[in-house]
Amino acid sequence: MEPLATATSNGLADESIVQAALAGAAQRPVWHDVDARDWPVTTAPSSGEVDVAIVGGGFSGLWTAYYFSLARPDWSIAVLESQRVGFGASGRNGGWCSGMFALSPSELAEMFGRDAALDAYAASFATLGEIEAVLSRERIECDWHRGGSITSATIPLQRTRLQDDLATQRAIGINEADLRWLSADETRAEVNLADTYGAVYTPHCATVNPFQMVLGLARVLRRRGVQLWESSPVSEIAAGVVHHTANERPGAVRAGFVVQATEGYSPSFRQTRRALVPLYSLMVATEPLSKDVLAQISWSRRATFTDGGRMIIYAQLTADGRIAIGGRGAPYHFGSRIKPSFDIDDETHRRIVNGIARHFPAAAGARITHRWGGPLGVPRNWTPSVVVNRAERYARIGGYTGDGVACTNLLARTVVDEWLERDSPLRSLAFVGHHPPEWELEPLRFIGVNSLIQLSDSIDSFEARTGRTPRLRTTLIENLL
Repeated sequence: MEPLATATSNGLADESIVQAALAGAAQRPVWHDVDARDWPVTTAPSSGEVDVAIVGGGFSGLWTAYYFSLARPDWSIAVLESQRVGFGASGRNGGWCSGMFALSPSELAEMFGRDAALDAYAASFATLGEIEAVLSRERIECDWHRGGSITSATIPLQRTRLQDDLATQRAIGINEADLRWLSADETRAEVNLADTYGAVYTPHCATVNPFQMVLGLARVLRRRGVQLWESSPVSEIAAGVVHHTANERPGAVRAGFVVQATEGYSPSFRQTRRALVPLYSLMVATEPLSKDVLAQISWSRRATFTDGGRMIIYAQLTADGRIAIGGRGAPYHFGSRIKPSFDIDDETHRRIVNGIARHFPAAAGARITHRWGGPLGVPRNWTPSVVVNRAERYARIGGYTGDGVACTNLLARTVVDEWLERDSPLRSLAFVGHHPPEWELEPLRFIGVNSLIQLSDSIDSFEARTGRTPRLRTTLIENLL
């Protein structure tokens, strides 16, 4: 595979070389390079009965099974997964375990009130410690590293916007220990970015190999007697019965309680047809960087990185010295369709590779070894929820909008406490019983979501070129949100 050229004068890598690098990259998550040959697959029985059935073998489903197994070790618990555990976003995300939600504290305060927003963020920040404790107790190795996160201003306009937003968060009660401003020099001490005018730093973020964490958690569940039924697509959830087609034969599992934890794949179920839309987020990973390149980048604490643009870009330095970087921008597909072919989008992957040259020019010559993508679940108001229907013995959790590695744990503990009616502060979180509005019918959904993506990109381009905010486009995007 040819290496990428160094960054050109406009901060971008040569397009022809980028395309050649992408063509030679393995089309799978770099996280999947771990050895999983010891993983036997068990499918769902044609009929059966359990105390708790969980649909979805990602973090939401596995954490829910874990906490139910702790609370009720005598209960029979089963997880049904259409592919394999960690097949979806849980096994292919950016490897961030962040205490931040998609909405800021002030935005949550507008929806639920100041106290409820602060309670939600306090619970989320504490979730990192909870996950860390479980990993230690259960001896799950997954390259966990707690280095915090920076959101860097790449242009002066972003500095103004980030500082104004930080002041807003301060005003509602978020303190400096949770979010603080770094000068440009302090930011470069964290990571030597090509352009920075300062950054917002939070300590509430860790990096992780998410697929390793999924497999480790799944192995713990098996030891605890939880049934993991993979290659068992669920077609319907109705009145405490989970209908599936394991081994291409129809089957049904009866349960005292069913939890739907399907996130980006939720539109295929009656209960959640318009509750979430699947937006694709794509990633690439470089080869392990040389000592010389690592020294130039000087990513001292391996804090995760994003910039202050509207089109989200996110990156981390992995435990073996790679840059794993991703971003949004791939199109939404009509009717909330999901296909394996959508995981690869050349234009989006080229933009992500150019993000390496733009922000980390010392690494612009690194080979691209992996590229991949997948859908994440986005509710209409960008807010997660825990919904429990006791009459139907049914619950659903999700709506993470790409910030789910920590939030899955928080919502899993919440749904367990809610179903068991425990005396728990989690049951008072604003997400419990929250019903986000449904997404619009097609074709309005298709037009609106893709307009949002295109407007975000065009605003970033205009601001980078002119240093000014395009008022009309900004107004349009705010009306779409």
